[in-house]
Amino acid sequence: MNRIPALRPLILAALLLVCRAAAQTTTPLDDARAALKANDLAKAATLLEPLTGADARDAVAFHLLSQVRLAQRNASQAIKLAEKATALDATKPEYFSQLGMALGQRIGEVSFMEQALMSGKLRKAFAKAVELDPNNISGLVGLARFYASAPEIAGGSSEKAKEFALRVQRLDPFLGELELGGVAEHDENYAEALGHYEAAAKLKPGHAWTQNLCGRMLAKLDRKDEARARFEAALKLNPSLAAAKEALARLDAPAP
Repeated sequence: MNRIPALRPLILAALLLVCRAAAQTTTPLDDARAALKANDLAKAATLLEPLTGADARDAVAFHLLSQVRLAQRNASQAIKLAEKATALDATKPEYFSQLGMALGQRIGEVSFMEQALMSGKLRKAFAKAVELDPNNISGLVGLARFYASAPEIAGGSSEKAKEFALRVQRLDPFLGELELGGVAEHDENYAEALGHYEAAAKLKPGHAWTQNLCGRMLAKLDRKDEARARFEAALKLNPSLAAAKEALARLDAPAP
């Protein structure tokens, strides 16, 4: 009779060890996600490569490895992996937005003729992401930038770019102001772009790149003293921001 109470602490200890071991058990995909989040790209790739062989069918693994390859500036492989992920599972908007981002990086590395073919795929990838999830910010940003930068003959449209940028703004005011500023800047409407960048800077005063964008527009508007102050503010927040350093050097360069 006395043996049962004596066993209870041992049983409880064993149960705690089992529960703790179960809680600590992770899959290679879990470890790969953690490595990617920590920007340990080599470790993430090592974990994911065995899961993405010729006969592999795990869309998540292909999607994650595409993200790794894109971060490693290997856009060509990132595209192939993203295409495989979308083929295995065509229901995930993030798979299509990842494909669009990979195409967006690759498009600057190919010939003009290839760019024309690739831009259509890029637009379709982002459009599919938004079709699957109308609030997919990556897809909305991708479409805003596509329509802002594409020539009219390839489907570019400032009106459509602004439409998608406004949809971004409703979901994320800061990011939306940046996208609206980008559309206006592309159209060389620097005063309007400045207004959007300044609105973004008010939302996130500690964001160095936004201060740099304000300075860039002020320089375009020939408001050099104000531009200098913005570039200096950007460098105070991020002393290694090369764009702000270069912009200051141009401001201070003697006139030709």
